[in-house]
Amino acid sequence: MPHKSSQRKQSKATSRSDNVCDSLKSSCKPGEIGELAIAPVFHDEDESCIRSIYESAGLLIPDPLNCWDQAISIWLEEYRIDFGPSSILEVNLDFAVYVFDESFERVLVAYAISSSPLFSKDKSRMRGFPNVNSDVKNTLGENAFAADRGHFLGHAAGGILDINLFPQRRELNRGWSREGQLFRKMERHAASHLNTFVYHRAIYNDDTWIPETLEFGLLVDDKTWWIERFQNK
Repeated sequence: MPHKSSQRKQSKATSRSDNVCDSLKSSCKPGEIGELAIAPVFHDEDESCIRSIYESAGLLIPDPLNCWDQAISIWLEEYRIDFGPSSILEVNLDFAVYVFDESFERVLVAYAISSSPLFSKDKSRMRGFPNVNSDVKNTLGENAFAADRGHFLGHAAGGILDINLFPQRRELNRGWSREGQLFRKMERHAASHLNTFVYHRAIYNDDTWIPETLEFGLLVDDKTWWIERFQNK
């Protein structure tokens, strides 16, 4: 993972992200593991993989997701304003999709339809994953925080390892803080309400793979957005 630590200003278009959240919340009006599929963002006439994951699940796309591609496009536009041209791919695992920046080796957005756990936890494999605390300390110095190998998509809701892992503030990941309790409540909701659409967006303020802010969203009962932001750095 990259360890450059040059700080960058927040996007001038931050308010546009808030507008996207408002748009999602207001519910826009219409208009088994498969092979790994990787494609540039976007493809197939500027569509994300949202349609394919619903087809794989045998479900219809809920009306509030009709503006999903627009939301992704705006988030990526803001990201490019902050960090310049990047090689951004969608990694489609049928049940989950990761929008991944090859240039900085980090996930920008992960989204999925929640499902039962697809694998038992491979703790030995997780232990072999890069030491996130060492990374955080080397990158942030005196501003370092205790970190866990957080999951963009919770394991209990179908999340996987490797691409799904990132340095997450420990009290947030484990539910020790007030924010952490809310974060875990949202994870539990996704895990206990199968087929819930879930997205997790990482917002960065430097060139590392440590998100400054996490935006976590659930589409409750395919109708109502529940979106929260959590400070990670």
